[in-house]
Amino acid sequence: MTGIRTTVVVAPREQFRVTRPSLESILAHTTLPHRLVYVDGGSPRFTSKYLQLKARQHGFSLIRTEHYLSPGEARTLALPHVDTKYVCFIDNDVIVTPGWLESLVQCADETGAWAVGPLYCYNDPALGRIHMAGGLAHIREENGRRSFYEEHRFPRRFVNEVQVQLRREPTELVEYHCKLLRTETFDKFGRQNPRYLSSAESLDLCLQLREACCPVYIEPAAIVSNQQPPPFVWSDLPFFLLRWSDVWNRISLRCFREQWNLPADDGWVRDHYGWLTEHRDLAWEWLAQQTGKALGWRRSHKIARVMIEAIHRRVVRQYLRRRPELREFERSAPRPSIPDLKQ
Repeated sequence: MTGIRTTVVVAPREQFRVTRPSLESILAHTTLPHRLVYVDGGSPRFTSKYLQLKARQHGFSLIRTEHYLSPGEARTLALPHVDTKYVCFIDNDVIVTPGWLESLVQCADETGAWAVGPLYCYNDPALGRIHMAGGLAHIREENGRRSFYEEHRFPRRFVNEVQVQLRREPTELVEYHCKLLRTETFDKFGRQNPRYLSSAESLDLCLQLREACCPVYIEPAAIVSNQQPPPFVWSDLPFFLLRWSDVWNRISLRCFREQWNLPADDGWVRDHYGWLTEHRDLAWEWLAQQTGKALGWRRSHKIARVMIEAIHRRVVRQYLRRRPELREFERSAPRPSIPDLKQ
């Protein structure tokens, strides 16, 4: 293990359905010497047994909790196991491609970057459908009013359409889908606020790095691909609904807004709350489709809504019992008013 400079930390994002293909891609395509720390937050029994088997076979560290974890909680649990120059956080539903880690580390070495992100694609990496290639993330001030601005670069474009424009360069935005950081980042800035449960923690860190003039780069020679639902599996619904629960969303956005002194009616906060809520509704739409043929369209939508809301309330209650300190913070976290929000 002498000379290892990078620790790869896998954290749960929103599902366990693609645990196997994601981990297999990391094991197959990560040839740079590294340590691997895998955080398993309450996965189903068959997934837990698979991870235990792989940890024995490949000798990586496996951290298991019997309850669900937010991605931030999972990364915090892993940090005591990191003693290398770099730490690369990656979600448990991401497929990596050959040379991904080598390219990220090389970029950090050659540029002095504090954070490096790959070219983010989604679903089948062979299709080259881009999620983002870096982007913008900064605070604007106009007429004494602060606002947050975020923009992804090349969303939903294909790699072959923009290939000539893809190059290593500074960026304002890299995401925790996959992000290489200098481990000293956490000495310089401290660990992230534990109230970032579902959203905005990556934006928060990017803003801190920008404010401190710590370079952030995008390295498109490294390509990873997030596997997005649907489809779902039944055992994933509780975690998915907690991950994007209204409680987690409001707590996270309030934390971000207060951290960066944004007004309560900030446009990005409003729009992002709408996106988070609509993303949670993917579970309802999927369940309605599963029951539609047997029950009919109208009845299936009503029953699916009742079932999803019941699971939603139950997992939130369970989580707040475990973290009662969030109750009062959640009660005072406003629900942004969005006229066109899908209900």
